[in-house]
Amino acid sequence: MITEILKEIGSTKNKDDKEIFNCLKTYLKGEKLDSINKDFWSYREENKTVIQQKYPNLFKQMAFFFTLLNDMNGSIKQSYDARKNKDEMKHRMNVCAKLYNKSLQTFADMLGLLENGSVMSAILLWRVIYENYAVSVYILKGTEEEAKLLNEHEIVQKNKLLGIKMSKEEKEKFAKKFGRDFESNEYCWAKNIRGKKSFLKIVRSIKEKKYYKYYLLSAYTGRTNAFSVNNGIVYNEKAVNNKVNGFSPDDAAKSVNIFIVVMSEFANLLINNFIDDKKQKELLEKLVLFYGKEIIRKWKKY
Repeated sequence: MITEILKEIGSTKNKDDKEIFNCLKTYLKGEKLDSINKDFWSYREENKTVIQQKYPNLFKQMAFFFTLLNDMNGSIKQSYDARKNKDEMKHRMNVCAKLYNKSLQTFADMLGLLENGSVMSAILLWRVIYENYAVSVYILKGTEEEAKLLNEHEIVQKNKLLGIKMSKEEKEKFAKKFGRDFESNEYCWAKNIRGKKSFLKIVRSIKEKKYYKYYLLSAYTGRTNAFSVNNGIVYNEKAVNNKVNGFSPDDAAKSVNIFIVVMSEFANLLINNFIDDKKQKELLEKLVLFYGKEIIRKWKKY
């Protein structure tokens, strides 16, 4: 392609940028563009086909699981609304429900990415679900005050994002409520954590060890570092010699496993805290745990 473009443009010594761009216009439309992009779309389709051929029922099962998890919202809300003492947990319910639904959306996005061969992008989304889950565990073990503060910290982040400066009085108000690092620390609402607040301290406080290594994998994959360069999930030297386009459909199955495990536990976290009817709680737990375990069992061999 580069050779062909150079022939089309000719010598660039006496051409300015506008002349070079005009020469390239033929490649930015019509048949030339389709021809050049053919390899890219072929690569995408091959990845998609590999996953769908090897695991024909995987994405249908995942879609069913997503629907099951989504339907939990109605049962949880109905049970919570019927509580006499619901005000005792209203802030925690509000925060955890929003974090759960954010994770559901992430899970839905992950399905589309994996179906189209985007394993690395799916792995990057893993940290979103894990952070939502870990913070929800922390919030439900904590106090109403912390859940309320988490929601109230939104205005600080919005102002920072929009470049809105606070007055001296406003800064003093927020510093008194959250601490002096309220602008730089997004976990400043976690009052029950000693010292400098951080996500790692939240993970340690809830004693979550099973999934944190996958969180690190997701974090390392998304950053520019030696690990991500030398251990690429989608591309690496060893993979190119053994897999189609350096991509393995087994990577997709492994990615799905960890999403299922934590989404199952996330759903059961809310079921245990917000469903009061014993029979309904047991049924919902069995549905989520059975389905999650069944899928994990099937794909564990990878």
